[in-house]
Amino acid sequence: MRVAVRRIRCRDCGASSHEPITFCPDPYVRYTKWTARFVLALRTEMSISAAAKFTGLHWETVKNIEKAWLEKKYKRVRLDDVAYLGIDEVYLGKRLGYITVVRDIDSGAVLFIGKGKGGDALKKFRKRIKRKAKQIKAVAIDMANSYSAWVAEVLPDADIVYDHFHVIKSMNDKLNTLRRSTMNRLEDDQKKELKGKRFLLLRNEESLSEESKEELEELRERFEDLGLASAMKEYLRNIYRIAPGASIAKLAFEKWCVMADESGIACLKTMAKTIRQRIEGLLAYWNHGCLTSASQEGFNNKIGWLTRQAYGYRDEKYLHLKIYDLPHLSTRRHL
Repeated sequence: MRVAVRRIRCRDCGASSHEPITFCPDPYVRYTKWTARFVLALRTEMSISAAAKFTGLHWETVKNIEKAWLEKKYKRVRLDDVAYLGIDEVYLGKRLGYITVVRDIDSGAVLFIGKGKGGDALKKFRKRIKRKAKQIKAVAIDMANSYSAWVAEVLPDADIVYDHFHVIKSMNDKLNTLRRSTMNRLEDDQKKELKGKRFLLLRNEESLSEESKEELEELRERFEDLGLASAMKEYLRNIYRIAPGASIAKLAFEKWCVMADESGIACLKTMAKTIRQRIEGLLAYWNHGCLTSASQEGFNNKIGWLTRQAYGYRDEKYLHLKIYDLPHLSTRRHL
């Protein structure tokens, strides 16, 4: 479609402009509002490539139509009703590196995306959230120091909650390190007994079949330190499963730490030290109604799915906008 656009000049001041094109979403684009609406409807069911092929538009045009719509949609992310924050970092690969994602734990909405990790990645979010500091009750983070200092400074009245998912993940990482070091000390013919047993040791015990449970017991008897560390991992999990409140949980954590120290196993002693240092944040889990950002891990997997579907994103701003929109997107559909 060709349209003659008149140039307008003011007789009084001499300023010039163009005649407004009311059927286009922006004076600098070459598609109509109807085309934009049609493309956006297609994008709910099709990939960018498929929508471009169906409409005869360039791939970049289809992407820019969606990008413009997302920019308008997420121009201002409201923080009015937010009480609980979840902060986590996500690795997007060598080219894009890390991003830090802040979400509303109650609604699941993405509130902010920062480049990098740690407190530096949250600089642009600092001013916005500080205005709402009084309404933030708690922030769920992992046990690294990268965000705890930021929360303490910017949101001094909010409790830090060390997410139980990250606590168990930390214990699992230490258990797996012990498994590898145990394997390295064995003769080649003995290594076969531990090879491929990673998931047997790390999986939740109640999820194992009867046959797998018997195999796990044999493994625990055969490798004493590894067996004890595996049992202690389950003990730690059960604190979260069974403890009705913070006071009981505190006693259970203290007992766990004593047993870990008495075991003489380095990884258990390290975990006990971490628990003692982070005890207030661990107990805050119960103080805030078993607050968890466990859904964040599922969300991180969706981000991975997002980047795999698009074979990586060259337009970083577009990727961030897609992440903002991800809570509303079905992963069953192509991007």
